[in-house]
Amino acid sequence: MTSDLTTMDVDPEEAPAGPHVNQVIDPRALLADWANKSDEWVRLLVSEVLVSGRPVGDSTVEKAYQLFRQEKALDERVLPVVPPLSVEARQDESAPPLTLTRLSKVRGVNALVSGSVIEPHEGLTVLYGENGTGKTGYTRILKALANSRTADTILGNIDDDVSDGQSATLDFKLGEEQQSLAWAGDRGVSPFTRMSIFDSPAVTTHVDEDLDYVYVPAALALFKHVTTAVQAVAGQVDAAISALGSGNSGLINRFQRGSGVYPLIEALGASTDLATLKSRVKSGREVEAELDSLVEAVAALRSNTMGAQITALKSEQRVLAQTVASADALLLLDVPTYNQAITLRAQLNKDHETFRNELFAAANLPAEPEETWNGFVESGEAYRQHLVEVEAHDEDRCLYCRQPLLDPARDLLRRYSTYLDDKISADIRATEAVLTAFSRQVANISNSELIPFIEQYAEEEGRPGFHGDVVLVEAARSKVAAANTAAVAVAEDVGLVEVPRAAADGALTATRAKIEALEAQQQNRTKALEDKQAELLELKDAVELGRSWLLIEAQVKSAKEADRLRTLKRPLPGVGRAVTELSKTASNQLVNQSFDALFIEECEALRTPPMKLQFVGRDGKAHRRKVMTGKHKPSKVLSEGEQKVLALADFLAEARLAGITAPVIFDDPVSSLDHRRINEVAQRIVRLSEKNQVMVFTHDILFATTLLNLVEKSKRCAYFQITDENGKGKVTPGTAPRIDSVSAIKGRINKTIQAANAQEGEVRDALVRATYNHIRAWCEVFTEEELLKGVTRRYQPNVQMSTLANIDLETLGEIIPKVTEIFDIACRYIDGHSQALVTLSVSPTLTGVEQHWAELQDLKRLSDGKS
Repeated sequence: MTSDLTTMDVDPEEAPAGPHVNQVIDPRALLADWANKSDEWVRLLVSEVLVSGRPVGDSTVEKAYQLFRQEKALDERVLPVVPPLSVEARQDESAPPLTLTRLSKVRGVNALVSGSVIEPHEGLTVLYGENGTGKTGYTRILKALANSRTADTILGNIDDDVSDGQSATLDFKLGEEQQSLAWAGDRGVSPFTRMSIFDSPAVTTHVDEDLDYVYVPAALALFKHVTTAVQAVAGQVDAAISALGSGNSGLINRFQRGSGVYPLIEALGASTDLATLKSRVKSGREVEAELDSLVEAVAALRSNTMGAQITALKSEQRVLAQTVASADALLLLDVPTYNQAITLRAQLNKDHETFRNELFAAANLPAEPEETWNGFVESGEAYRQHLVEVEAHDEDRCLYCRQPLLDPARDLLRRYSTYLDDKISADIRATEAVLTAFSRQVANISNSELIPFIEQYAEEEGRPGFHGDVVLVEAARSKVAAANTAAVAVAEDVGLVEVPRAAADGALTATRAKIEALEAQQQNRTKALEDKQAELLELKDAVELGRSWLLIEAQVKSAKEADRLRTLKRPLPGVGRAVTELSKTASNQLVNQSFDALFIEECEALRTPPMKLQFVGRDGKAHRRKVMTGKHKPSKVLSEGEQKVLALADFLAEARLAGITAPVIFDDPVSSLDHRRINEVAQRIVRLSEKNQVMVFTHDILFATTLLNLVEKSKRCAYFQITDENGKGKVTPGTAPRIDSVSAIKGRINKTIQAANAQEGEVRDALVRATYNHIRAWCEVFTEEELLKGVTRRYQPNVQMSTLANIDLETLGEIIPKVTEIFDIACRYIDGHSQALVTLSVSPTLTGVEQHWAELQDLKRLSDGKS
């Protein structure tokens, strides 16, 4: 939701001294007046909020929802009328002040050591420590307790394998009552949520972001309570709509997809015509009887025996077709020609063998001519013809060795030619061609269906009538195949297959007719089954429609109610927006105008650049925004230091808005600030601590000493030093940051001289040089504290004129030259100063340093004696 902006230009020079109110507006009266013009259920919620001052409970939200339903005629009206509201203005009650008195027993927080105790002053508490000493661990505990905007996750000691659980003990006073809290890592623990905490990450938040107020007056909180309650009722409406729309999942499963009723049930909703749907209902004894009859008919049609019959007949059809084909192939065989060829081939082979033997009788062959030799001769002839084709044949040379032919060889070759060209060989080849063609015909006669058929019925009595015909044809085929394989004559009775062939052909024709008749019947049966199944489907859903009618009526009623609820819910966001507008009106006076004045005061005190404030209302809450001229974000224009003081001004104004009743905590608030601003921030914090408990964590020693100097007279201060000498976060009470004193350095000098006396050589030389290092520091502190009486100090930005008169001018002329002389000698012997080459090899002596130290002690006594 985008809300309107109420913009107020703020000029620090024209700013009022405090909050200015033109007209008193009672937020309760605003709410009551608005509720009296709204629905009764809204009035009920507002009444409960005004009476209790707290968010409404679940029971009230439920009652308001029921009243909403009855008021909108969804349910019968039984709840009483909510009367108009009338309230009187009253002031918000202040919470009792919170004072932190002790923080101890810290465990499991970062790497903080256990055993440290912080006992804050009821005024100002300064906790000083260098970077990395553990200050942040303590601030993280306080941020978690307060649920600060910048609170982050608290880790244990990441270097430990096992981390302890986070815990700490906090002692505090709530009003006059002393209490204690055992903290275990919780965030947002009351009453510590009232604490205000400022740190560096908060700068961006306080400078650029649209902030809602940490403090909201109780009267303004009422608007948020009402908005939350209205949203809760809207949530009830959403839940009801969701519940009303979730009832059809089981109903649709009662009906069968494909029926005329199914899509009507599938689309069941607010627009369903129940009268039309009910006209499809069928019930009664006659309908039940019809349903039973259809079930039986479908079952009968589904029992498909025709399919098995057709399958068996088609198998017989294949057997008969192959029988007829085999018989036809046998009848086509030329058996006489085959038999003649068998006889002729035997005679020709005999004649050919006689011819060959006579032809080569005088050829002196190594063995009798036979088939191997015959192959050799035929191969040679084939090779000769090849050489002739490539024009490489030489009749006078051997085909293989290419040697010249002698007369005996020529005679042998002529005999080879005569052998190959003789008439007997040609007749043998012709006869073999006839026999080969006959063998091919026999091989093409298939019996793949006949053999399994014959074997199937070999032992059975109920054989088909054509079984014998199949056996006769297969037997004839088998005889021919066996004779052909053995190369013997075939019996002339092959022609006897004409009779079984004719019988098989007749059986084949009859079988085909049976198959066609059965397939026609099966097709009609399938159509009849489809029709009956569709009729049964429609009748079943018509009967189920009657059985489920009460559920159907309830679902349609729920859908209509959900549709009405959606319509009634549309104005509810407007109710929330109306509450937001009321809240903006009230918060502009109670919060924005008050914050505006406080912000101006803080900006003047901290010298922030001119700024504009914009106040934004969202969801019944007030927000604030800061912009520069031209609507630029401050972070785009201001320096880092200017952003820091602007954030401090915003933070302090917010903290003061409700009247501070809890500790205000600053975590390094002056980083990026110059000395002048550091002093201004310190003065502002000290003024704040005069009536409030303030804790400051800092690593800036100038800022720490400035704070301590400002409260030196009032003594409303406690100081703690945080170090990492014996572990992170070691807390030690003190009065100020550690500054070297004459007496402290004296002790270190005496200790070092004593150690040097016990050593020899290079070790003694190093200790003597270390003694001169301490003597140099002693001279500086002696000058600052004793000679100049603290008029100017390191880590102190001001000159302390009140001690100027304490300087003893008479002794300065005697003391200063000698102190300067020994200071220069000390500088020559310490590593921090470079030396001329001629002096580098000159080492200090123990006797010399003891003498110089004795002289300085005399000067100290002289100074003390004259003081």
